[in-house]
Amino acid sequence: MKIEWTDAFETGIAEVDHDHRRLVELINELDAILSGGGDLGRVGAIIDALVDYADYHFHREERLLASVGYGEVQAHAEIHARFGQFLGEMIGACMLDPAPETARKLNDYLRSWLVDHILVEDMKFAAFMRGRAAPQG
Repeated sequence: MKIEWTDAFETGIAEVDHDHRRLVELINELDAILSGGGDLGRVGAIIDALVDYADYHFHREERLLASVGYGEVQAHAEIHARFGQFLGEMIGACMLDPAPETARKLNDYLRSWLVDHILVEDMKFAAFMRGRAAPQG
């Protein structure tokens, strides 16, 4: 199922929203292929791109959070690390069983995790950053 980008996903932080949109694009591309709309030979390349971009995004986001003094940056980084570990396990499973059903399970997990992560965890730091930008008085 395709992720439809809505205003609910907007954190108000340009670089974070840009990265999230790119991750959604990659997950949607994978979904389209697995739903019969593309070349199954591209699945590996898309998964590689997702892993690389998620790693880039997580590091960038963690640096941003540290730079603004977000008190939960370590907990947020641990969530990213657990995701990365699980993603590695899922990719390993896909390599052992390259059937489309295995890739679909990975795609379903990615979609669910990203939507939940943006709407819950990332909105926490977005609120913190909005609060920091508010005039004191």
